[in-house]
Amino acid sequence: MQVLPHPHIPTLFSEGGALRARALQAYLLSLAPAYAPYAPLPVVRLFVLSERDWRAWLPYPYGLPFQHTGPEGLALYAPLTYPERLLHRLREVLLPLGPPPGEIPAFLDLNLGHEYAHALQVAWRLRTGARWLDEFLANYLFLLGLERERADLAGLLLTWSRYLSRLDPGKRSLSAYERRRGNLGSALWFQAHFTLKAAELLAQDGDRLLRRLLEAAPLDRRKGHRLLVELYPDLRTWFAAFGLRAAPGGAPSPRPEP
Repeated sequence: MQVLPHPHIPTLFSEGGALRARALQAYLLSLAPAYAPYAPLPVVRLFVLSERDWRAWLPYPYGLPFQHTGPEGLALYAPLTYPERLLHRLREVLLPLGPPPGEIPAFLDLNLGHEYAHALQVAWRLRTGARWLDEFLANYLFLLGLERERADLAGLLLTWSRYLSRLDPGKRSLSAYERRRGNLGSALWFQAHFTLKAAELLAQDGDRLLRRLLEAAPLDRRKGHRLLVELYPDLRTWFAAFGLRAAPGGAPSPRPEP
């Protein structure tokens, strides 16, 4: 395993992955200045792994980037290349929508920033333990970083989100989203709507939500939900559209989908 040192995002990569590892590290570092004014930036190790190394180290299917917190600290995992089986699965999900607004591998790389937002949530004690709420807040934090430092990519994310919001997830209940795993179309649909709503909140009053979240940390599911509806009462109507009347139960934010 080779290393690209950095005080905040040291990057380890498999043989043949130097260019990709450097590009992904640079992408995440480009977002860091947006977050530095709010709280200390944690050390987050980025691993860019071949399929062989991934399978040797990790119990999860090879392909989707994800964030993990363990005894070794905060870590992000990204594949050296996206396997064709994953890309084929995504093409099947997107087929009813027509041509996507960009290349699928580039979209997956873009969302590595979402996983970095999850790492910041952990470091800043903003994880709530409710899957839907953790994902909603991660989308808000991710989009805030893009809008501050990478406006070009923020526009691309919103374009993808509008596109993915047209998917039909079947069940549109947040409580069902809490319980279900492995439904890629549903996950993409919810993430799209979370991002679009986060964009509305950011346009309405910038970083107000993040500042209040940090003041309230550490969060749990009830405190996080209550803070949202206190700051934005109109969210009650939005939540009701998903069948949510109160903060749901549910498991912590998900492990990567197969």
